[in-house]
Amino acid sequence: MRSKLFPILSLLVVLSMLLSACAAATPTPAAPTQPPAEAAPTKAPEPTKAPEPTKAPEVKAGLSPDKPLNMLFVPSGQADKILAGGTALDKLLAEKGVYTKSAVATSYAAAIEATCSGQADIAWLAPLSYVLAHDKCGAEVILGAVRFGSSTYNGQIIVRKDSGIKTVADLKGKKFAFTDPASTSGYLYPSALMLKEGVDPAKDLAEAVFAGSHNAAAIAVYQGSVDAAATYVDVRSQLTSQFPDIMEKTKVIAQTEPIPNDTISVSAQMPAEVQNAFKKALLDVMATDEGKAAGYEIYEWDGLAESNDALFEPVRVAAAAMGIDLQNWKGQSVPFKFGLVTDVGKIDDKSFNESSWNALNNVQKSIFSEIKYIVSVDPKDYAKNIATFAEDGYDVIVVSGFALGQATLEAAQKYPNVKFIGVDIDVEALAAQAGVEVPQNMAGLVFEEDKAGYLAGALAGLMTKSNVIGAVLGTDLVPPVWRFGEGYKAGAKAVNDKVEVIVVYHSDVGFDKTFDDPEWGKTTALSMIDKGADFIFGAGGKTGNGALYACAETNKCYAIGVDQDQYYSVPEAQKVLITSAMKLITPGVEDLIKQAVRGTFKGGNFKGSVGLAPFHDLESVVPQEVKDRLAEIDKGLKDGSIQTGVSPAKPQ
Repeated sequence: MRSKLFPILSLLVVLSMLLSACAAATPTPAAPTQPPAEAAPTKAPEPTKAPEPTKAPEVKAGLSPDKPLNMLFVPSGQADKILAGGTALDKLLAEKGVYTKSAVATSYAAAIEATCSGQADIAWLAPLSYVLAHDKCGAEVILGAVRFGSSTYNGQIIVRKDSGIKTVADLKGKKFAFTDPASTSGYLYPSALMLKEGVDPAKDLAEAVFAGSHNAAAIAVYQGSVDAAATYVDVRSQLTSQFPDIMEKTKVIAQTEPIPNDTISVSAQMPAEVQNAFKKALLDVMATDEGKAAGYEIYEWDGLAESNDALFEPVRVAAAAMGIDLQNWKGQSVPFKFGLVTDVGKIDDKSFNESSWNALNNVQKSIFSEIKYIVSVDPKDYAKNIATFAEDGYDVIVVSGFALGQATLEAAQKYPNVKFIGVDIDVEALAAQAGVEVPQNMAGLVFEEDKAGYLAGALAGLMTKSNVIGAVLGTDLVPPVWRFGEGYKAGAKAVNDKVEVIVVYHSDVGFDKTFDDPEWGKTTALSMIDKGADFIFGAGGKTGNGALYACAETNKCYAIGVDQDQYYSVPEAQKVLITSAMKLITPGVEDLIKQAVRGTFKGGNFKGSVGLAPFHDLESVVPQEVKDRLAEIDKGLKDGSIQTGVSPAKPQ
């Protein structure tokens, strides 16, 4: 107000003086007069100063009961017990003038995310969880736990005593329960221990599940729902009241290296004044009997010790040994989202679309996830369908089929935080053709279809009675299908130089029809049967399945399926289906999804396995000498002593 009023008053004074000067210049009659007394100069009145508003003192969070600090615990044990201990600490801290509100996170990763987003001011984090939070958003450890008089602890692997499992090596082929992907003693260190002992958790276990807590993992072993589990040492002591014989029925077969104890960490946004006040109050509380009782109820802690980030470098080393990229680790706070975009061959094609979908269903059994698929009706929809999942925040998008390659490459460049798995897509060749680097978020699951086709052709060539065999295939413009067909011819000719191999591709139609035309496949196979073909290979989604139906209906030929074991997917052809030239798509997709979850995913091509399916009902039809010859050929294909002579791509 002063700044506006003073200029106005000053202006009035100046104007007044000017007016006086003008009046003095006006002529007046000459007359003697007394000179006027000199007037004192007029001063502008001082403007009134407005009173400054009174400011209320700022109250920092944690230093007032109206603004408590949010304190979050990971669910490593029984949530109700943890919360009871946390609530007791809240009351004890309040007596010291520091106010907190305790809660238990839904998962380890939920605690990490809450710390990084500012929803949690304080988090009682496991070592790996702390490292993740520190590296992701600058969370800082201020105190470490003391348990049983030690600032370190160990992980352990437990089994049932009657399981027959004696060593880590015996875990191969077993069902295993980890605690949580962000648990140090319940996942990271036990996994590193298993790798050291020659057991790859990603490949050698029959199934791996995440139980969610150490208690749940131990109980799963006790109840026999899993063969073994990873927990901290020794979680079973917490469970004896509920399961009095748990020590007698289970045993420890291995312990990990020492692990730095759990942490009390704070968010990077917490002011130093509040951090120091909380730390001092907590140390004071935990020195009392009441505080120790609360700490023990939470995580069986005896006390607290000073800690710093350098103590957790061994955790980072263990993660690196596992190939885990800590920057991209997600954990399990919310479901992972896995999506499948098919080509135009439909989801129930009894072939590679269905195999990819089976992989997502299998993964969902062991990883907390949501799965969905989009069936592409028209090739023009590929990019749009992929973008639908990417824009919706999906973690992994599986695309099924060579034809989706270009759209997937472009999506991988546009959405760098999404992992893409391209079944039958040679991402390295695709990137080279486009003149770009291979995106590190795109993996191509590729197969040596020529080798699977070669084995199928060898079987047909060795067993044919008519010396005429056939193959009904989708378009030869798709390299994997072309490799199947050329491998089939090469394998048959290699074992029988008299055999005639009739190979017909459905390349006369667009991609929207080539894999979805069982009637054409059946008609084509029937014409081969009329020419004497007694073995017919069907490869090309529903189009290839039409050939299997033709053999089944006429009972004049043996059928050979493709991609998966079609004895199960096309039961109508079981009586004539002698084998299938398999690409093990389902386990290949599963493995790549698990790499994405574990943070070990890398861009580039990954070779899946191929081979022949069992002979099933026709086992007795195949002579032993044929089986022996096929085994020799398979071995030669694997060690390189036998070459199919088929180039990776169709010559132009």
